[in-house]
Amino acid sequence: MALQWIGTRTQEGGDFNPAGLGCARPNLGSSAELLPRGSLLMEVTIRPTSHPINLLRFAALDPWPSGLTVCLEPDGTVRLMMRQGGKHLATSLKTNLGGKAQTAHITYTWDAPARSGRISVYIPDNGILWQTAVLAPFPISMRDAQRIVTAPETCAMDRDLTFAAIADAPCPHGPLPGLSGAAAVDTPFGPKALRDIVAGDYVTVDGTEAVRVLWVGHTSVPALGRFTPMTLRRPYMGLWEDLIAARDQRACLAGSEVEYMFGEERVSTAIRHLEVRNCATPTKNAPAIVTYYQILLETHEIITVNGAMVESFDGSAVLSAPDFLKFSVLADMPIELCPKQVGLAAPVLQGYEALTLTGVSIG
Repeated sequence: MALQWIGTRTQEGGDFNPAGLGCARPNLGSSAELLPRGSLLMEVTIRPTSHPINLLRFAALDPWPSGLTVCLEPDGTVRLMMRQGGKHLATSLKTNLGGKAQTAHITYTWDAPARSGRISVYIPDNGILWQTAVLAPFPISMRDAQRIVTAPETCAMDRDLTFAAIADAPCPHGPLPGLSGAAAVDTPFGPKALRDIVAGDYVTVDGTEAVRVLWVGHTSVPALGRFTPMTLRRPYMGLWEDLIAARDQRACLAGSEVEYMFGEERVSTAIRHLEVRNCATPTKNAPAIVTYYQILLETHEIITVNGAMVESFDGSAVLSAPDFLKFSVLADMPIELCPKQVGLAAPVLQGYEALTLTGVSIG
């Protein structure tokens, strides 16, 4: 059965549907029903702090004591603490968070029947990933899942938490795809929709070179935070059709101004940094849950999608750490097919650098 996101919570409020957000709402069954497997995904803006911060703290006594807390320590340690009846669970993950303001995705997944779980912290801006095992995790009741996302009186959320989301199965840890499945990538035989590409196909890079596709994948995520879909508007950046992508998907910029300012033939930047120029806008009428696609190539490359240059999937955070691979979106990829070289296809600009470029292949 495919993973379903069943609840989301933002600073403005929450939504819960045990059948899956965006699906028809069924007659509710017993709220005591358990989620034996699942995910808790959070996006948070980390800031330097001198005291522990409870990013998310759920506690209830009815009908039995239960609780879940995710806490960030000043030294960057992320702690997961759970309670179920008289049982307690605590896991810590050492990171270097807290030194500067940055966005992090914290993911907790559990499989109670298999007595295994995992918590990770991923920094999408620089591709750093930490994770550790959670031993013998507790299942969560459907009642508690609903209270976490819809009952502020029982679940407090820190002001720097952008969203929290709960799914009914484990989701991937680390980097995720960020392109619409309807987007067409250039191949030697013409443009082809990403959702129709299969491993072994070839795509075109640098206008002529054909590179083999090692992996094609997709994942569904809440349309919140960095996963909020944006639309790159034609005819900017060479687009012949609008391109829908996640805010963190990187697009490529090129031209004389790039060479003059950065000494590079081309650079890349997250699509969200282009919003101020009106060539990228939030996608209208976006669904609650969005599915993104991507392709992994033999080398990390700039590909042409709907006419614009964008990066292929950057899996370096997990490809350079084989122990992380089996918990990532690349979990179904044979280890022998993993590319031997990982690295960036082009230097990545931060927001303030991207803002200095005003006429680069956009206008």
